[in-house]
Amino acid sequence: MYRARLSLAFAALVALVCIQAAFVYWGTHRVNDYAQHSRLASDILSELLDLSANKQRLRVWATQRLMNANAVPEVRERLLERMHEGAAALAELARRDLALWNELAHREGMSMPQEVPQLVGMTELLEDNIRAVEARLAQLQPLEPGADFPAVWEELNATFDMARGLDLRELINGAIERQRSAVPVARAATERGLDVLRQQAITLVIVTLAVAALLALHLNRRLQRPLDRLLAGTRALQAGALDHRVATGSKDEFDRVAQHFNAMAAELQQHRAHADAARRELEDAVEARTHELSVAHETLQRVDQRRRQLFADLGHELRTPATAIRGEAEIAMRGGDRPAQEYRQTLERIVGGVDQLTKVIHDLLLIARTEADQLVIRPRRLDLQALVTDAAEQAAALGGLHGVTVEPLPPAPGGPLVVNADADRLRQALMIVLDNAVRYSQRGGTVRVGCQPGPDGEAQVLVRDEGIGIEAEELPAVFQRFVRGQRARAHRADGTGIGLSIAQSIVHAHHGRIDIDSQPGVGTVVQITVPSASHPETLSPEETA
Repeated sequence: MYRARLSLAFAALVALVCIQAAFVYWGTHRVNDYAQHSRLASDILSELLDLSANKQRLRVWATQRLMNANAVPEVRERLLERMHEGAAALAELARRDLALWNELAHREGMSMPQEVPQLVGMTELLEDNIRAVEARLAQLQPLEPGADFPAVWEELNATFDMARGLDLRELINGAIERQRSAVPVARAATERGLDVLRQQAITLVIVTLAVAALLALHLNRRLQRPLDRLLAGTRALQAGALDHRVATGSKDEFDRVAQHFNAMAAELQQHRAHADAARRELEDAVEARTHELSVAHETLQRVDQRRRQLFADLGHELRTPATAIRGEAEIAMRGGDRPAQEYRQTLERIVGGVDQLTKVIHDLLLIARTEADQLVIRPRRLDLQALVTDAAEQAAALGGLHGVTVEPLPPAPGGPLVVNADADRLRQALMIVLDNAVRYSQRGGTVRVGCQPGPDGEAQVLVRDEGIGIEAEELPAVFQRFVRGQRARAHRADGTGIGLSIAQSIVHAHHGRIDIDSQPGVGTVVQITVPSASHPETLSPEETA
């Protein structure tokens, strides 16, 4: 019922709006044509005046040229260019004016003035006349003494004013006069069209407003009573009275709304009971989450403690060699002259301290580059067995200082293992592993190193020692920076705990992995796995990480 009335009211308003839009569109289209005609008349007049003025300037230039005065050719070219542009613009305006008059004559039954097509024909004469003037001025030379100036000037004026046997000057002057009289007429027509459009728009707006007001009053009477009932129900719900129900019986759309409202109130009563239960569950969940956050807070405190220990270790590692260097230097400078051998020994100890300090700094820089993804890898094809043998020889020299034997394992059958890798970086990672194996082995122990093909077309490097080993609970943290196990600290007081982290970064940059298996008091096995040269994940020669 109410929906039908509302639809009819909207349909009436839409119809009135469409009628108003149609009248406005028709009127604006008509006024736009008049305004366009007025603009065209004004633009045509402006172009005609410019053409006439530029032609007069060319006459002045020609007079100066004949009299051998200061007639600059650039002035002639500039004026001719302006005349060409003006003639082209005038021709376009004339064609647009002709098309507009054809539309007005067809739509409103008006007769087209004969001056409109004449102007189009005159533009064609203008092009011919400008080309003739351009050609004549290009040949114009200063007159010799005693030359017949009146004859030359008459011939030159004929070139300026005549085109196809017609007096172009009279045509232009006549067109200028006609355009001067056409401009106010076009403006007056535009004003009349605007007045008519304004009156029509005002009339339609008044009619639309009157109809809308009548429809609004009628619909308001039909809408007020059911809305009051619904508002009373919403206020009751807002106050918390979920048992309130809206009266029904009008058998219209509002009656159905009231029924849905009552059903919603019943559901809200059920939801309130469920919400109370959910609130209690949420309180329990918040309590559990609070406990989890407390545990996380304790974890963060432990991380912060590790960070503080990290800075302390860094300060110790950097301060120890620096203090030694300074002490050696102060001892060397204290007292009188000494033998050269003592100074040499002092300098050698200083160089050793600088080397130790440089090594720590290089390790820290390598960690920083790894974190900034600036660890550069320059891969090339290399024999992995040869690299392992070379690293074993270097580690053997270190093992001799600690009473530890380094033995290379026999080459695996099947030919050499070829990989695409950065030899220097991969050797650095292997030497870190070998250095740890030697330093954390007992005197008389043996470190074995070798390489073999992996099960998935990869290449593996194995380093096995008989050292102190690593506790099972400490194995997951061996690659964390500045982390040293309890056995490692008891065996050696020095060390930064960043070697294995650097080795892992280098191996990962080669798309490989490094694994550690260890038993306390038995020994440790480190396995470095990198893709072989034929593996799909191997580094290309151009790839960097």
